Amino acid sequence: MQNPFKGVIYKNRNDFIRYLLLGLSALFVLLIIPQKARFKYEYEQGKPWMHEDLTAPFTFAIQKSQAEITSEQNEVTDNFKSYYDRDAKLENDEKNKFIANISEAIKGDSTITNNLKTFYISQGVGILGYLYHKGIINMDSAKKAKSINTFVTEITKNTGKDKNVADYFTPGEARNFVADTLKKDSLLNRPWFVKSLLTSLSENVIYDQTLSDKKLNELLSSVSVTKGIVRQGEKIISHGSIISPERYAVLESLKNEYENNSGKSYTVFIGYFLLIGALFLLFGLNIELFHKDISGSPRSLVLILINILFFTAITTYLTTQGVYDVYMIPYCIVPIVLMSFFGIRIAILTHLLLIFLCGLIVRNPYEFVLVQSFAGVTAVLALSRLRYISQFFISAFFILLVYCVVYTGISLIKINSINEFDWRSLQWFGANFVLTLLAYPLVYVNEKIFGFVSDISLIELSDVNNKLLKELFQRAPGTFQHSLQVSNLVEAVLDQIGGNALLARVGALYHDIGKIYQPEYFIENMRGGVNPHSEINDPESAEIIISHVTLGIQLARESKLPKRLIDFIRTHHGTTRVEYFYKNYLRDHSDANEMDFRYPGPKPASKEMAVLMIVDSVEAATRSLHNHDDSIIDSMVDKIIDSKIDDHQFDHAPITIREINMVRRLLKKLMKSIYHVRVQYPQ
Repeated sequence: MQNPFKGVIYKNRNDFIRYLLLGLSALFVLLIIPQKARFKYEYEQGKPWMHEDLTAPFTFAIQKSQAEITSEQNEVTDNFKSYYDRDAKLENDEKNKFIANISEAIKGDSTITNNLKTFYISQGVGILGYLYHKGIINMDSAKKAKSINTFVTEITKNTGKDKNVADYFTPGEARNFVADTLKKDSLLNRPWFVKSLLTSLSENVIYDQTLSDKKLNELLSSVSVTKGIVRQGEKIISHGSIISPERYAVLESLKNEYENNSGKSYTVFIGYFLLIGALFLLFGLNIELFHKDISGSPRSLVLILINILFFTAITTYLTTQGVYDVYMIPYCIVPIVLMSFFGIRIAILTHLLLIFLCGLIVRNPYEFVLVQSFAGVTAVLALSRLRYISQFFISAFFILLVYCVVYTGISLIKINSINEFDWRSLQWFGANFVLTLLAYPLVYVNEKIFGFVSDISLIELSDVNNKLLKELFQRAPGTFQHSLQVSNLVEAVLDQIGGNALLARVGALYHDIGKIYQPEYFIENMRGGVNPHSEINDPESAEIIISHVTLGIQLARESKLPKRLIDFIRTHHGTTRVEYFYKNYLRDHSDANEMDFRYPGPKPASKEMAVLMIVDSVEAATRSLHNHDDSIIDSMVDKIIDSKIDDHQFDHAPITIREINMVRRLLKKLMKSIYHVRVQYPQ
């Protein structure tokens, strides 16, 4: 006996998968989000304290700002005396080296007596002794700019002594000293003597990086991060008082102490559980009610949720680590990528869910949500009609501009003087701009992984030099011209009534590719008045006409066209009849099987498919008219659309009567414009 519970699950498997994915996503966010208590007061420096009088609930230290800590650490670094080791052994080694070089240089020179040799050696050793006693220093990079006010600590025999770097020779100064000294004595100013002396010069006061770094780090770590204490019960600020920089520092210290040391609480967990659950519940309901194509496709939902969870995880990491600012995260990538696959509404909805989730994590949620909302809407509006790659880069620049303008506006509200504005904070938006440019390759990657078709790919497929369209032009030129005309009309109509005009335009270009096979059986390709249908019976003619749909699907699959385009081929005739051959056959055969003359369907399942069905029929019928009077065109458009409605062809498409009537009016206007009577010019 079949398990009825299993049957229910199978029947509603898409709903089950959707709820499971949303639930797991909410659980993931709940687990990774930092669950700490939030300070319940909102305040801004320079603004009045709008809450009740605040007293310290516990004793806490007043924390210095990061700027104050950095300033003190910079002062420590600037005044730090680097550590140097004096190499006592080096002096003796270099003197012995000098003596060996002198002996080698005068070998075989009979003019140099032993007394003269002794003289040269004693003079050279004396000069070296003076240089090494004073010291030849190997400067570290931080002390290269030598100054009389720069001091170092010299370590000699484990004893440190502070010295000014001006008391040492640099290698260059030591060589200059040798040159200047020898110039004064013609006896010593011999090339071989100068060379021997210079080759014996080395740095004997060496920078000790390990010890210097250790001591500097000890000093930096000793810099206090606090500057006073507030006792429990002490009044911090009164209602209505202006929040001065000093009071702001106290409030920030209280807030940090409260949030960082409150510990985990079940009330905090419940609060985050309710908020995150509510956000995902609203998101799921919106998809179920208004985005049936996504609710019925787990693959689509997975793509959306992966983007949400990835950026939420990145925000959590950067917030907890504190290394980089969250404003460098390119959140606008999410609506850009999703809009390429699902349209504007789902892109904005997902972006709002993402920034609300991240708003639970970041330090300034109000500012964060406001800035990201502006940027996300800008991204969607700027790329709503993407046709050229250059538009993408221009849009990224506009996103950067909006980021800077909105953030600057919010910052100026918080400060009393333009001098207080931290211009360095705008650097993060520059990084954001660069990372946003990754959206373009990410669209392509997601397209290949999940099997969707983006606007970028649609633009490529709309090129009439595409192999498949070129073949259609060569083998069925009449059909090709018909497809071009239909694509233009469909795009114009959907621009007015709303819908994915680009998708419909490309679908219209390929909807009749099945006519590549046996093109001569279709009226737009017949030449010379020859009608091949006259040689076969009506059912065979109907079969050939109907077959262009199935053959088109087969050809599209072989050419690896996206499924969304194949759906236009499959549905552009729905389940309508091949009316001419059916009525012709019915005159002689009263028992005619109507199903033999109907297209296999299915019926259009989207607004774009429904519009293509209407436009395809209207364009073909209008082309066949001998008289293009306005009244005839009006009557023909009404007749075609009414017949589709009576035949229930739009039952599965989310298109309203109001929209159908808009299509009706637009097509009448467009067809009259195309086939208007031209003025006869004199010969």
